[in-house]
Amino acid sequence: MLPDNQNNYFAILDSLKQKIRQGQLKAAHSVNVQMLAIYWEIGKTVANQEASEGWGKKTVEKLAIDLKAEFPEMKSFSPRNLRYMRSFAVAYPQFPILQGPLAKLESIEFQSDTILQAPLAKLTWYHHITLLDKVKDKDERLFYIYETAQNGWSRDVMVHQIEGGLYNRQGRIVSNFQTTIESNKSELVQQVFKDPYKFDFINLGKEAKERDIEDALTNQLTKFLLELGQYFSFMGRQYKVTLEDKEYFYDLLFYHTRLKRYIVIDLKIDEFKPEYKGKMEFYLAMADNQLKSEGDEPSIGLILCKTKGGLVAEYALRDSSKPIGIAEYKISESLPENIKGEMPTIEELEAEIEKEYQELKSPSQKRIEKLKASLSQFQKNELKQTATTEILFEIIDKSVVPLYQAVIASMDDFTELFYSKSYHFVGKRGPIQEISKLAEDWKDEEFLKSKYEFHFNYSLRGLKKAGTEAMDSNYGLNFKIDIYSYSFIILNYNNSQSFIKKLYHEQLTKEEITKIVELFYNMVLDDIERQIELLKED
Repeated sequence: MLPDNQNNYFAILDSLKQKIRQGQLKAAHSVNVQMLAIYWEIGKTVANQEASEGWGKKTVEKLAIDLKAEFPEMKSFSPRNLRYMRSFAVAYPQFPILQGPLAKLESIEFQSDTILQAPLAKLTWYHHITLLDKVKDKDERLFYIYETAQNGWSRDVMVHQIEGGLYNRQGRIVSNFQTTIESNKSELVQQVFKDPYKFDFINLGKEAKERDIEDALTNQLTKFLLELGQYFSFMGRQYKVTLEDKEYFYDLLFYHTRLKRYIVIDLKIDEFKPEYKGKMEFYLAMADNQLKSEGDEPSIGLILCKTKGGLVAEYALRDSSKPIGIAEYKISESLPENIKGEMPTIEELEAEIEKEYQELKSPSQKRIEKLKASLSQFQKNELKQTATTEILFEIIDKSVVPLYQAVIASMDDFTELFYSKSYHFVGKRGPIQEISKLAEDWKDEEFLKSKYEFHFNYSLRGLKKAGTEAMDSNYGLNFKIDIYSYSFIILNYNNSQSFIKKLYHEQLTKEEITKIVELFYNMVLDDIERQIELLKED
């Protein structure tokens, strides 16, 4: 359905076609910049027409169809992506050059090549739509744009930093850098460190020792370096220095290649104590004397504690002449080996009860009752139904088919990217290639009894823009049935283990369907981005 002013619509459509053609003529090295500029221009036009002409959902859908017809080789002209373009243009109303995470927005002409140097233009479109979805505050979003451009983060690493709350931790360390480092360098040094440090990739019990934390950090060095930040180079743990025939050991030693400084880290299992500062000053004096080379700046000390106590830390550093920072760290505490996961499942607690009963010749009634009390918290999700044919038929109609319909619909966004796309399910008579026939085929008692996992495969073949049919990708989303629950598995996600599990008296909610679709969709995006990077290298 066209808007009331048809001539105005077609004039706008012709104008956008012309701008798109102009963008297509740009050199290959500026493809990403020109693509973002095109998307921004389209988004600005849609936003302006919504305000002035009352464009609505149907008009945007019509625009998407017309742009696809005119430019079949271009990707992302779906209604969903046009709405992202609108949000992109509204979020950055002047397509800014960003000189810092909180820089003022500056005007720029559409065709200007100066945006090649802007952090905004260094990010891919998938970075930007992720930021628009996950970060609503403008200043925080600009911070992640700048950090992503500076550090070359992939989309997954950027999401990890967002979910870890880097914006609220960067530069928050208690330090004396302003009084011990030259004024033109102290702020840069302050921003290198954060508080708290999140070591949630290691799991240790409450009785963990400092050496246990060192072991865990060095065994997970890649993740440790990611949490520390860019430019940290690992020199060693329990790094030995000698003074007057006595040996001293740094818990962890790093070299920061941008600051040109050694970073001595001292790990403490307890809260900060003032005497820790004196020990660190001694360590830094030895580092400057024995490690620092010509051209290096004075070494920096980082004391990592379980808690730091704000005023105590600030007072301890007040009169120190050595640059020292004090921060907290957070680690995960693991549950017993036989009760895994964020919370124990019903089956695990029942197994624990049985274990207690078998191990004790005269079982302690008190301990059994305690475990039974733990089970009471799960009453709202207690087992009410095992798998039956009738129940499975209902699950297929109300949960399975709606989920796969949503997944298949979301994949329309990739139609313009590939020469062909297809999907199929494994049915009782062979492949099922139409979603409309799924329920009819799967709702068969003998077929359901013969299988416990039902397969769905989606294929994308031949990347048009790269001029190759060699790109052949397959993605799986399987439906699994057990005695007491059913679940879903995305291949190559969560180690291909079930990630959403439901009891048989429960149907999938709309929110859970949306979550599964988004996970599947983003897995496809990640794979396409990886393959494009490989094609660039070739």
